[in-house]
Amino acid sequence: MDGDRKRLIFVITQPVVGGAQKYVFDLAKDFNQNYQVSVACGGDKNGDLFQKLGKEKITAHHLKFLGREIKPGDDVLAFFEILKLFKSERPDIIHLNSSKAGLLGSLAAFFYQLSAKNYKPKIVFTAHGWIFKEDLSKWKKRAVVFLAWFSAKFQDKIICVSQNDFDQALKYKVAAARKLQVVHNGAGEVKFLTKKKARDEVSKLISREISVNDFLIVNFGRLYANKGLSYLIQAVQETRNKYQNLILVIFGDGPEREALQLLITNYQLQNTVFLAGDMPEVSKYLKAFDALVLSSTKEGFPYSILEAGLAGVPVVATDVGGVGEMVVNNQTGFLVEPKDSNALAKAVENIMANPNQAKKMAADLKKTVSQKFSFKDMVSKTEWVYKV
Repeated sequence: MDGDRKRLIFVITQPVVGGAQKYVFDLAKDFNQNYQVSVACGGDKNGDLFQKLGKEKITAHHLKFLGREIKPGDDVLAFFEILKLFKSERPDIIHLNSSKAGLLGSLAAFFYQLSAKNYKPKIVFTAHGWIFKEDLSKWKKRAVVFLAWFSAKFQDKIICVSQNDFDQALKYKVAAARKLQVVHNGAGEVKFLTKKKARDEVSKLISREISVNDFLIVNFGRLYANKGLSYLIQAVQETRNKYQNLILVIFGDGPEREALQLLITNYQLQNTVFLAGDMPEVSKYLKAFDALVLSSTKEGFPYSILEAGLAGVPVVATDVGGVGEMVVNNQTGFLVEPKDSNALAKAVENIMANPNQAKKMAADLKKTVSQKFSFKDMVSKTEWVYKV
């Protein structure tokens, strides 16, 4: 009976296609079997996350005033909106995701506890890559470190999706080690399309014929500056001088789209680099590609590498965040320094020139992902955090 199950609510800032949203949806869907689960989210109430939750019949609450950008007026209203929701839902566990939801949700949970007297829910926050790891001015970095530290005061446990995030939290004194717990993201089952079917579908999506000789590389995620996509596009430009059969498809949307499209035009790569937009369940197309190239300047523990591993797709990635905890350079993929288009280009060329080596690295990555980063382990470790 529902009355016997604990009430678990997830709070996240945006419903867009992205790693944090996938994390919330996957956990909500799995925990819905044993908990009374609901999800609260800001942004577009018709966004991807809301649609997926609706299909699974998981209760979703739209937070009208919660948004990614800092807007003091809306942020105050969002705080009261979240507080009101907590009072009506009376959750036993509050699981916060993303920085804005983490801050406002923690404050709302604190004031909710005061009003509820003896009723104290467990407050958990997942750091999907700390904001202070981004390129920020000195005063902005100090501000976001302070806000992370301040939010942590009201959180019982902080889940770090990588050892790197755990180490950074200690370095910047966000919280004591006893409050932090590493729980790597885990790869769930993906229904991949066959290579031929996937290539046919991708061909339609980019409105370009793809031949058997074309070498396809992919990147997917939000189009933010910290995804380093300008360096990736420049790397394609450099590689095109040697390999004319290279095609890059970038899935996702975001504020950098216009600037990236202008860069593509300036490099005259309109028939080589394609911004394919947001696609639900984009990972099902992975077998269409000959390599995944992650060019980020900041990451947590990207799902794209986990899923590429399961698909048997070779990986080139920048050595940021928890990426090095998945990929061992020259063994399970190629790691390069961030903001280095030349290094990205050389790594892609290496895969193109050495297909047997690339195939071996992809097979080893698949083994690593299957053995070390399963969704089952992620769920069990997350539930352990709820209970300690």
